[in-house]
Amino acid sequence: MHDVYAYGIIARSTLFTLDGDFPPRGGYAELDGVAELGDTVGGEAAGGAYALARLGVATKLDGSWLGADEASGQIIGLLSDAGVDCSRITLTDEAETLREFVVADGDVKTVFGNYIRVLDGDRAWNEPSGDDIQASRMVCLDPFFGEQSQQAVAMCVEARVPYVTIDVLPETEICRHATCVVVSQDYLSRFAGGMDRREAFAAYAAECAGLVVLTNGAAEVLFGYRGSEPESFAPFNVDVVDTTAAGDAIRAGIIYGLLAGQGTQEVIRTGCAVAAMVCQTMPGFINSPTELDLRDFLRTSHTA
Repeated sequence: MHDVYAYGIIARSTLFTLDGDFPPRGGYAELDGVAELGDTVGGEAAGGAYALARLGVATKLDGSWLGADEASGQIIGLLSDAGVDCSRITLTDEAETLREFVVADGDVKTVFGNYIRVLDGDRAWNEPSGDDIQASRMVCLDPFFGEQSQQAVAMCVEARVPYVTIDVLPETEICRHATCVVVSQDYLSRFAGGMDRREAFAAYAAECAGLVVLTNGAAEVLFGYRGSEPESFAPFNVDVVDTTAAGDAIRAGIIYGLLAGQGTQEVIRTGCAVAAMVCQTMPGFINSPTELDLRDFLRTSHTA
């Protein structure tokens, strides 16, 4: 059995961290570390599922197809060792596997991948499982699968199962019915027409029935509900090594807090704590906190 059904992106990932800042175009930078298959995995749903399982939340992962090869076996092994139920993951050579190469210098990351080609092509992911949604206390839902993500929304609404989603435009059904929507500044900059953050909060709060959370790296998080002014939370003051999985981590922490019945401010604090802890090591994804780690961090750490 599971408490959370995570439906969305699962990808092969290779992470390079730099010793110093990004070089100018055509320049040179020294590598500080490399995390390859067996050490990391890409994709928002996969990252969220891993972090939730590490926190002791029974989580089932579903979504992208993976190639039927040794590399995919390493990904499933990594997730399974953390406690993720991978029984729904499909292995097939009939579709292209999502791939990403991430280069990070601590503060900034650049992603190279095949996401657009795969997501805009023929379906290369499972349809959502209505039975698994009904059996869940909450759904961790990626919005990137078009019709199938919409199907998952309809299933959640019909079964009255809350879901938390990310990086979606406010005027969509996925946003409107969400228990919580987490939107990054990067997404706003690329897809939301250059609105400032308070304008963006107002736009999302006008549409979303639940909690709206706007993140912005190390800057303050804005959060709140329809009909209210946004509150803010300053992220924790930590030495940042790798921000690659911070977005997955904050959503996982928010889901953990919601399942625990925390109040809104505590939910945001929990989400930011999980993200901060992930950012302190490379690859932070692998070192996401256990429940005991999280409690110790919240007891002893301070915001910026």
